[in-house]
Amino acid sequence: MKNTVTPSGESHSSVARYIRSIGRHYVIAVVVMTVLIGATFLTVKVALDRHSLQQNISYIIGRQFIRFQQLANQTRAVMRASADPNMPEYIIRPMVEDIQKAIDDIRAMSVQLDDLNSQVAANLLERLNGRDAASERMRIELAGRLEDFLQRAERVVSTKLQERRERYSFWGPIDFAVSSDSMLMRQFSAVIESAHDRSDLSIDHARLISAVLLSLTAATLILATLILFIPLLIKLRTEHRRTLDFEIKLTHLAHTDTLTGLGNRSSFNEALNELFGSLERAGTGFSILLVDLDHFKATNDNFGHPAGDAVLSHVAEALQKTFRAGDFVARLGGDEFAALLPGVTDAAALDEIAARAVAAIAAECCFEGRLLPVSASVGGAIVPGYASDEATLMRIADLALYAAKTKRNTAVIFDESSFAQRLEQNRLAAALAFAADRDEFVVHYQQKVNLQAGEHLGFEALVRWRHPQLGILPPGRFLPLMEGHLIQSMTRCIVDIVARDLSTWKAAGLRAGSVAINLPEALLVSDDGYDLIAAAVKANRLDWRDFAIEVTEDVFLNRGAEQIAETISRFRKEGVSVSLDDFGTGFASLVHLRDFPFDELKIDRSFVAEIGKDIRSEQIIRAIIDLARNLGKRCVAEGIEEESQRDFLLNAGCEIGQGYLYAKPEPAGVAVEGLASRRAARNITAIAKIAG
Repeated sequence: MKNTVTPSGESHSSVARYIRSIGRHYVIAVVVMTVLIGATFLTVKVALDRHSLQQNISYIIGRQFIRFQQLANQTRAVMRASADPNMPEYIIRPMVEDIQKAIDDIRAMSVQLDDLNSQVAANLLERLNGRDAASERMRIELAGRLEDFLQRAERVVSTKLQERRERYSFWGPIDFAVSSDSMLMRQFSAVIESAHDRSDLSIDHARLISAVLLSLTAATLILATLILFIPLLIKLRTEHRRTLDFEIKLTHLAHTDTLTGLGNRSSFNEALNELFGSLERAGTGFSILLVDLDHFKATNDNFGHPAGDAVLSHVAEALQKTFRAGDFVARLGGDEFAALLPGVTDAAALDEIAARAVAAIAAECCFEGRLLPVSASVGGAIVPGYASDEATLMRIADLALYAAKTKRNTAVIFDESSFAQRLEQNRLAAALAFAADRDEFVVHYQQKVNLQAGEHLGFEALVRWRHPQLGILPPGRFLPLMEGHLIQSMTRCIVDIVARDLSTWKAAGLRAGSVAINLPEALLVSDDGYDLIAAAVKANRLDWRDFAIEVTEDVFLNRGAEQIAETISRFRKEGVSVSLDDFGTGFASLVHLRDFPFDELKIDRSFVAEIGKDIRSEQIIRAIIDLARNLGKRCVAEGIEEESQRDFLLNAGCEIGQGYLYAKPEPAGVAVEGLASRRAARNITAIAKIAG
């Protein structure tokens, strides 16, 4: 029998074949979709890996850029500090250690970057696309330049202090300005931008491949995508958002002072450029204020750098509260601040604003339960009143600031008189450098008396400067210009003059009593002050008791307070009286008075002047006198000019005083006449008694 295929059989066979075909295609489709899904997953994973690596590279480069800026600033600070012959090494040493740590951090980041770039090079997607030769050259060149910069920094910190002071005091800052502020800055920016672009490219590749594969796998692939890939895509968007946030943060850090939150010097320069641009376009003027803290170095030395940071934060907050919302306030570096005031072109208005800033800064600043002394000098200038470009503006604002710093805790707005005053101060400062060598310092003596009987007890030695052209200048004209070795040289001159005068007076049989000399802290933190007095005593055949020493309350706050106390104790063992001068105007505490060796308290003239005018000052005077009595110390009042002041002090229990009521500060010749007349009076009295 012959086998035949009926239509029905053919149909069933056809359906079977179709079903088998569907099954085969289904299996193939499943395989293809599985492969596509797997390929999509692997592709996205590779893209994400590359994206993550690029993000890490971008992040580390950003950190390296910030650390590099800190290193540059720290190195310049070390060079400036090293250039100062009076800067102690114990202050510079921690700064040098910070620089070395910054160098090590930057190199560690470079090692991380090399490792990350190696991982990027091994990425499959990176190999398919090929490396960007220009970006790679740029990265290698940046690494080379950065290493050269680090070697420069290491040379700075590896040298001894004296060599650094000689070699880097002038050329060092210029060298670092050139090496850090130009090519390296641009290359950092270019490398960060390149890393970001490569990161975006990874995202674009992932999106493109995913779209193609998803269009081929239809509904099943969409379902797989819903199950598997949406979380990954969310992660991609999150990573992208993190990139944008990091860029914003990096830009903010590059233009913001990290301690105070104010703008930094870079943002200040940009704001200043914008204001000058507005001046050219619309003729809109503005003002600038430069703020420099008074005695900020002493705050760091006496209380430590955390206290200094607290002061800087206090100043930043005070300035932000003082100025308008549209004004720009920046910290330029160290203890220097600046403010730009758009639309302020009236000198009187600017002076009022500057005075408010000075008062706000001088408000109470507390740190760890103690009150920190804070004040500032402010210099201002108006545009276009005296300046039409940045260089001129900064120069005249500096002139005004310098004029303010001669007075401290005040504000000066630039005008012609400010410029003239600056020139005069410069001339005086230049002449001061040679005053000691030319024996131009002279001593005037002010008498100290017993308030009850008016009897002479001794003198206080007060310095004057016999200027070759200007004549005798009071200390207020030149002492603010003196620092460091100049004060020490002047003090040596005073001690020598006083010792010679004492020797002359004693040879003439005159009873001068002890002569008080104000010794600066710089001579008390070592043996120099003691040795200076000892040499004067020996050379002029004097007694130690012929001298008295006066110190101010600031010695309590000096880091060398223990050494100062030891030096003062040595003086007292030799019979030298020690006075605590200007008491009540500083930051002494009862603990200081309890532990510090001294013999008498001197009531500051600012309190004495208010007797009969301010009951609070009178109460303070009574409290000081009672305190001195209870501590077993003598009490001396300064600046007595009226009988009523003397009577009040006597009634309050003060027995010793000085002031114009008894005698003005007088040259040695005039002072000795008084001694001679008193000796003659005593002789006449003695003769009368004998004759009687």
